[in-house]
Amino acid sequence: GLEAVSLLAVSDNVRAWPGGTGSHKVAGNYSPGFLPQKAAAQQGYDQILWLFGEDRRITEAGAMNFFVVVKRDDGDGLDLITAPLDGTILPGVTRASCLALAGDPEFQKETSLRLHPQEKVYTMSDLAKWSSEGKLLEALAIGTAVIIGPCNRIGYEGKDIVIPGNGLGPVGTALRKKILDIQEGRAEWKGWAVVCS
Repeated sequence: GLEAVSLLAVSDNVRAWPGGTGSHKVAGNYSPGFLPQKAAAQQGYDQILWLFGEDRRITEAGAMNFFVVVKRDDGDGLDLITAPLDGTILPGVTRASCLALAGDPEFQKETSLRLHPQEKVYTMSDLAKWSSEGKLLEALAIGTAVIIGPCNRIGYEGKDIVIPGNGLGPVGTALRKKILDIQEGRAEWKGWAVVCS
């Protein structure tokens, strides 16, 4: 199993700015994280959760995309939420794959999950509210190397938002399994890859 990572939400430093290179895989996107990462480690956190703007919009986790799984108010399954591609978010292939799978009725039937993928602005206030209401079910760091990894707590303003469990939940597990099965040739999926004998 994957070890869950802890995140320190940071708003004093910025990973990417609108009109900059945040949506591209360039070396300059990583250097802003060195000092905040060191500070996070000194406080006992594994990675940074990058916030942006006065409303503390959630963007990315370290050098990875960030998703949350939230129980819907209408009882119709779960929302899988990530920040929109606004020029500050890296449009990673794993990010795109998770959104595509989550919205696919065949995947939902196969996994018995009712998912509603959403690309929308959400803030630390939203995250804290969902947590206090028991609606925040999973937090996921998503990227090429990790595929999908769990987050277990998020430090913000001297307190921790604790994510249930200490590993991947049902959504993260199902997405990770399907992506790895496709990558490693155990499954085909709608032309994403062709299994060669």
